[in-house]
Amino acid sequence: MKKSSRAIFTAIFAPAPNRTPWSLFAGLTVLILFVQGYHPWSNDAGIYLAGVRKLIDSGLYRSDAPFIVSHTHLSIFAPALAHFIRLTHANFAWAIFGAYLFSTALFLYACWQVAVRLLTSQRARLGALWMAAALYSLPVAGTALVIMDPYLTARSFSTPLDLLAVSAALDRRYMRTGIWIVLAALLHPLMAAFAFAFVVILIALDRERPRFALSLCIMGILAAAIAYWNGLFEPIFLAYREALLLPAHTFLFLGRWQWYEIAGAVLPLILFAVTAWKSGLRSRIAQTCLAALLTGASSLIIAASFVPVRGPYLLVPLQVMRIDHILYALGVILFGGLVAHLTRRHTWIAFVFFLLAFTGMGVAAHLSYPGCRAVEWPGLAPKNPWSQAFLWIRGHTPPNAVFAFNPRLVYQPEEDEQGFRVLSERSQLPDDKDAGVVAVFPSLAFRWARERNATLHINAESDAERVKTLTPLGVTWILLPPSAATQFSCPYSNEVIKVCQLPRHS
Repeated sequence: MKKSSRAIFTAIFAPAPNRTPWSLFAGLTVLILFVQGYHPWSNDAGIYLAGVRKLIDSGLYRSDAPFIVSHTHLSIFAPALAHFIRLTHANFAWAIFGAYLFSTALFLYACWQVAVRLLTSQRARLGALWMAAALYSLPVAGTALVIMDPYLTARSFSTPLDLLAVSAALDRRYMRTGIWIVLAALLHPLMAAFAFAFVVILIALDRERPRFALSLCIMGILAAAIAYWNGLFEPIFLAYREALLLPAHTFLFLGRWQWYEIAGAVLPLILFAVTAWKSGLRSRIAQTCLAALLTGASSLIIAASFVPVRGPYLLVPLQVMRIDHILYALGVILFGGLVAHLTRRHTWIAFVFFLLAFTGMGVAAHLSYPGCRAVEWPGLAPKNPWSQAFLWIRGHTPPNAVFAFNPRLVYQPEEDEQGFRVLSERSQLPDDKDAGVVAVFPSLAFRWARERNATLHINAESDAERVKTLTPLGVTWILLPPSAATQFSCPYSNEVIKVCQLPRHS
């Protein structure tokens, strides 16, 4: 029995060299689920998955469709997922959960492929894999991204594909590299563009053409300078500026980052430079680090010089600092390999280190979603009171209902950025979260500002003011805090919110 248990343990956690550790991928996927958590309806998932719901049922979100479908025509993520759910008649929540687990395993596989090409020892490769699992949801400087989200979005699949493109480039399999980049672009064009830029620089360095790599970076900076110059002669619309400068969207401008967020962008570049120097400039690790240094420094220069807070905003939709996302993923892989190498004579130190990493990230995950369960299982009633209200709305209001509420509600403590649209399957006036959509699609700015600002004082207004302001916008229901004064019929309320119906007018 002891030998059997030991054999199983060894097969999972210490696989034989030159073998892909599929069982370890499965085990770490489960570990990630319980440590990092799963929050399927929060943050960007509320936007992406509302798009999936819209494609499944075209009758949903008729009044606010532009804020939901604007991104769906740029990616196959929502159409493919919607088609799969329609074809298989799968339960929506379970289909999302299954896709999330698959994307997590795919991420671990991609990290392993990169590690195999950069690290020579099996111990270092396993260290890289464990570190990728431990730092799965590590924040990426001030970009408002994490390496992998605890929910499903297009990035959940584009990130592994980007890493597979890097591994193929390290193998000099350029056709395969192109295929991975194209697949990633079909899912998330912007993140794939960043991966493409990195891979091109990496290939140039691998072919011993450092001057060409440097020239490409300089050309990118010059192109940004030209775009900035042209933008100086374009009008800046106040509605667009308002969306960009919301307190929750500091990630769009390097000039609005906190000092520690800037350090999170600069310090990795220093570490990449040191690692390249120590590894020997002709090694694969050095070439990867130099490519990261060149692309990261170029994006830093562009963001600091040509994306100012005061405008022009021509380059804002590109969110150039988000190239740090793939750099962080590669940095975590290298860091894990280094930890495993340095502790090769003291395995217990490596064990303690990874235990602390998992524990720290688990605590951070809990603090990020204080109002929710660690894992929000499909079909299980939510703990979050806002989510409870949104689900009540789904079952007790007409499908064509249009809701209004304070646009800052999504960022209230313990609301945990739960997506109203995806949970309630109802339309709403745009809120502060929708400003992120506006940043990428400026044509929505005027509507966003008009409708969002109409709800700014909804909690303190009189019923007459609410009717006067909201009825012309098609609103039929509103959400108010329990303390708000109203004579409207409010058929649902809990400790954080009440759902009220506007009076009907003939």
